[in-house]
Amino acid sequence: MSVEQKENRKGWLSNLYSIVTMLTLFVIMAQVIIARRSMVESSEWEKAKVTIENIERFQENLKETALYTKFEVKKFVDSWLWPDFSNSENWIKADTLRKIYGSFFEHGFDDREDLPKTLLILNSFAYPIIMGYASEIGSYKSVYLDFSVYGDFFMARAHYSYPRQFFHAKLLYRLWRVRYEQTVIKDIIKSDGEKQEEFFKVLTQNIDNMWCFEGDEITISTLKQYEKKLERELKKIQKEIEEFRKSSLR
Repeated sequence: MSVEQKENRKGWLSNLYSIVTMLTLFVIMAQVIIARRSMVESSEWEKAKVTIENIERFQENLKETALYTKFEVKKFVDSWLWPDFSNSENWIKADTLRKIYGSFFEHGFDDREDLPKTLLILNSFAYPIIMGYASEIGSYKSVYLDFSVYGDFFMARAHYSYPRQFFHAKLLYRLWRVRYEQTVIKDIIKSDGEKQEEFFKVLTQNIDNMWCFEGDEITISTLKQYEKKLERELKKIQKEIEEFRKSSLR
């Protein structure tokens, strides 16, 4: 074999080696991508499973509470925009709800048992959501109404009677209250005519109970400004939840 042939063979073998190496790297990269995708899909499936089970358990557990069968009371609570009961300054505004709750136990029942049990149910539901194991948005779309009615009814008592307990329920109550107002404001801005005017009247009646509205006039302009403010509030609470989650896992 001549020197030139040997050189050509070396060059050909070198190119073949480079090609094989590149193909091997592509195969490895593809395997990594597939494995990562499988892990993500598995994680998403597990999260969906936890979300569904958590929702079903929550709905079942609510049946054990004194409020569950009080349909007119729940309708009354749902018909009004209540103040932020996670704020201790609004304790006095919960007086009507406290009196209604007290009336449940005039015939031998004891609210000292029902109150912590109900708050524990709310907290147990909120736990996997706050910790990131269950879908927050999926849960919100499924059971916001139930959680908000119970939250409005009991949260003032939770902060007053149990200041160092039920943190997951308290965080979720605040997060979902802001998310709810965001939804309402967006719907109002999109509406028009008589429907929008009716919305304006309702909000004006509840203006003091809105999460963080400043001013005394409801207009499209003030609502658009408020919408931006609610987004900042939502991110602030989400950051607080993330920090709480990290500190809980230490």
